[in-house]
Amino acid sequence: MGNVLKLLVFATLFVSRGNCGSIDHLDTTTVLLSVSGTMDQRFFAQVMDNKSNLHVWHSDSRKLILASDNPLRTLSILEAPRLRKLVLHPNTQLQQLILRYCPLNRLIKSLYNLKALSILKFVICRFNDTFNLAELLPFQNLTTFSLESNQLKEVALQLGESSPETEPTSALRMLDLSSNLIEHFNLNVLRAFPALNDLRLPRNKLVTLGGTVFLQALTLLDVKLNLLIGLDLSGCNCSSLLYVYASNNKLSTFPLFGDNITGIQVLNLNDNLLSTFNVIELTKQPNLTTLMMSANALKSFNVDDGNSTAMELPSLSLLELLNNQVESLDLRGWQLPSLVTLRVLNNPLVTIPDDLLERFPQLTKGYFR
Repeated sequence: MGNVLKLLVFATLFVSRGNCGSIDHLDTTTVLLSVSGTMDQRFFAQVMDNKSNLHVWHSDSRKLILASDNPLRTLSILEAPRLRKLVLHPNTQLQQLILRYCPLNRLIKSLYNLKALSILKFVICRFNDTFNLAELLPFQNLTTFSLESNQLKEVALQLGESSPETEPTSALRMLDLSSNLIEHFNLNVLRAFPALNDLRLPRNKLVTLGGTVFLQALTLLDVKLNLLIGLDLSGCNCSSLLYVYASNNKLSTFPLFGDNITGIQVLNLNDNLLSTFNVIELTKQPNLTTLMMSANALKSFNVDDGNSTAMELPSLSLLELLNNQVESLDLRGWQLPSLVTLRVLNNPLVTIPDDLLERFPQLTKGYFR
């Protein structure tokens, strides 16, 4: 039939254990080392042997044909450098499609025939310029979408003639746009995705991120390894936000959180240009357990409002301030009843208060020099 198949038994076991959550999935997965020729119904009938998940390490196939009665539930191709044509007939079985190293540069319409599709990823492919998030709205069951490591420069939401009262919405929960070329991101483009839980934008060229949007399900925002000089979330109605990762940027001002963002647990601001703590923004977060501000320009524990307002963080258990310019652990005014770990290595410390442990009785892990 023109297909070259090499089945790797130990790879089946290794990949299945590493990527599957149960023994049941292990028993229903076929792993192929290499495939060439058209991946069509005859191909699937030969290799699947009543299994419902297919993992391909490398494929030289130029064409993928998925029939309506194909029982495949998941298909992952780690390398598909020649796959240019997808022929996808109406299908209610396939739930996951992952293609990597492929020449595809857009979403083709036949993808909408995959009615059960919940996970769709095009990683290291050729999507470029502007991606219109409205293209995701026809996927009724899509919860995870990734265009990681493409060449996108802009993300938009162009809904055509829809009015605000009739705008469609999506069930999407995770959007991964990591490792692209995006410079500006307006949160308003996410207004059609109220169920979004996880937004990943690291390793882009982001200079600005802001805007107004209602995202009450959002729990994770990842914007590390960008060029942000400011992070303004004051227009984001994100009352469920728990994790903010903004390390390795150029932030010189503290992030701004809206009044309804009060539940952050982890805030990572390592490797920025911050010189002070913002008492107003920090004390909005009574549930903050981890504050990381290593490799900034901090010189003291003074706050930036110019007065003696106390810094009260009742849940903070980890404070990390490595590689700054702090000379004294003068934490007077800081109320940290839950502090367990204080990391201030690689600072030019001159004084450590004798009563440090008295003020912070829970402190058991101090890394000072």
